Amino acid sequence: MSVAAFEESLLSARQRDALLDWIGQLPGDGPVLRAFFSSIAFAALKPGEALALQVRDLRLPVEGAGEVVIRPGFSQAGKGEVRGVAGGRVVPACPQLVQILKAEVARWALRPGDALFTRDNGRPLSRALYQQVWQQARKAVLEEHEAGSPLGAGVSDLRDACIEDWLRGHRPMWKVVEVAERVGVSAASLLPRFPERAQVPVELTNALIEACYDMPGEGSGSSAVEDPGSVRPGG
Repeated sequence: MSVAAFEESLLSARQRDALLDWIGQLPGDGPVLRAFFSSIAFAALKPGEALALQVRDLRLPVEGAGEVVIRPGFSQAGKGEVRGVAGGRVVPACPQLVQILKAEVARWALRPGDALFTRDNGRPLSRALYQQVWQQARKAVLEEHEAGSPLGAGVSDLRDACIEDWLRGHRPMWKVVEVAERVGVSAASLLPRFPERAQVPVELTNALIEACYDMPGEGSGSSAVEDPGSVRPGG
């Protein structure tokens, strides 16, 4: 996908919120579907990671921001992805997401070992169901020309819009690495998709990509990738 086509798929905050509100008002499974989509929209989880969440994976304070713990066994190591460390990866949960998830836990008095996203009939959410509901929401909420465009065409576009928001502004390289760790991918895989979001020298970009794919470039034996922490302002 080209950068232009990728940007056309990103939802605005207004569009995102309107879609989530419409889904939340559906009878029956509306609340759990809204909570599921919100975990992708506000914590940049992969849909499969969200489906695997249990109550014990949440750190939900009474007020303020919380955290979602992704256990390493649920991060698939594919192209451009990395497995979590032994203790998993921790993703920040904004106050809005904390309240949504707390309401879902309280709605069914869920226990630590319970799956977080379960339908009203006791069955787990399925990929087929959430994809169907997502397309229904797009047709109901978006303008006709938007619904027929790449805008939010897939559920994962919610995750990409969240990543875009986290990277908004001209970010230094250490911030890109921090966001990459947060979302469970390599920094090298983020750079081609969000080229306007990082202040990255070409030499460092090439070195990161080569390291990611284990393809040493010319002269790589004498050049090392600088530790991202060393480029922090004042660091």
